[in-house]
Order: sequence, then C-alpha cells, then structure tokens
Amino acid sequence: MAVRKAGGAGDRKALYAGRRISLETFRAHRSGGRVEVPRKLTCWLLCEDIEQERLFRPILAQHFRRIYVERDKSAGGATFVLRNLKRLAQYIRRRHQEAVALLVVIDGDSTGLQGRLEEVRSAAGFSGETWEERIATCVPCRNVETWEMWLCGNREVDEWTSYKQAFHREVERGTMSARQAVEAWFAITTESQQAEEERLPALAHGRKELGRLKRFVKQ
Repeated sequence: MAVRKAGGAGDRKALYAGRRISLETFRAHRSGGRVEVPRKLTCWLLCEDIEQERLFRPILAQHFRRIYVERDKSAGGATFVLRNLKRLAQYIRRRHQEAVALLVVIDGDSTGLQGRLEEVRSAAGFSGETWEERIATCVPCRNVETWEMWLCGNREVDEWTSYKQAFHREVERGTMSARQAVEAWFAITTESQQAEEERLPALAHGRKELGRLKRFVKQ
C-alpha cells in the first residue's frame, strides 16, 4: 500500500491513528495559530495502480489543493480498492465539518460498470439509497487505458477489450500519454461528449461523478 504525501500530515494522522482533528484546528496549526475560513480543498484518491493515478491525480489537482493517494504497489488491483474502501469511506462520513472528499477508481474489467458500482457500495458499507455526496466513483471500462486511448483520439475503442498493451505501445512511440489524456479531459466538446455517451457510457458516468466533487468544492 502506498500513501503519497501531497500536503500536511494532519489528515493522515487522523486517518491512521483514529483521532478526530477539526478543520479549524488543522488550519490553525498550518497558519501559525490563525483560524481560517474552511475551504473544501482536500481529496483522497483510492485507486488500483500508477496508471490510474497518472490520469486522475492531475484531474483532481484542478479542484483540490491537497491530494492523498492510496494505491496498490503489488498486484491486488480491484481487490486492494475494495478491501480499503470501507475504512476511507467511514473516515469521510465521520468528518462532515471537514474539507475532505474521496474519489474511488476501480477498473470495470469483466464485471462492468453496474457490477463494480454495486461492489463499491457494498464494500463501503452503504445500504439502500444512502450515499455520501463527497464520495465519487469512476469505473474505467474495460480499464483505465481504454479511457486514455479514447481521450488521446482513438474512437474505435470499446468497453470490453483490454487496451493495456496497446496504450503502452503508443506511449513508447510517443503518440499517446497520460498527460495528453488529462489535457483532452478538459477540452471536451459537445460533439465528443455525445460520442462518449454512446461509445463509452462508463466514461460519461465518471465525468458526472467528478462533477459532483467539483460542485462540492464550490459550495
């Protein structure tokens, strides 16, 4: 398990030691004793691997000042995400007065969008219609390389074929990259959005989920 530091240690200490740290206390410490107005600027990213981090961390950085990443350094993949989700979801739910959100990223693989969403809801410990508005879920189908291929201009991809090797070959050739995909994420047009919704509905769903976090930031 990897936790990458993107700011102060207050949130990490609260999470791993189980102690509640108020937003006012945290900001007072950071500002030398002066309590600042709360701002929703911290996000946790729970993901499978470095490739997911390469795509989603820069996207989150457009809206959040501090980003903490938990990703698997072994081969756990989806299992790692589901195993660690409940702990992080509980951390978010307990801190209604604090400026923190969570993005969960898990590849659809052979399970698909709806199957993964059900797994995420179950692993997070939510029942019925209950869900935390500060927790968003992106399910790249079939995998994150599918989204990266699409965002880099390949309009022939689908949600059931694995493009892991194909994308990395393009990266080696210098024709595609995660950075290019991030730039394309923010350069979407009405035409490309309609094509996304038809060809890659999981990507369209992911945009809506990240849109919820963006609205949370602006509240």
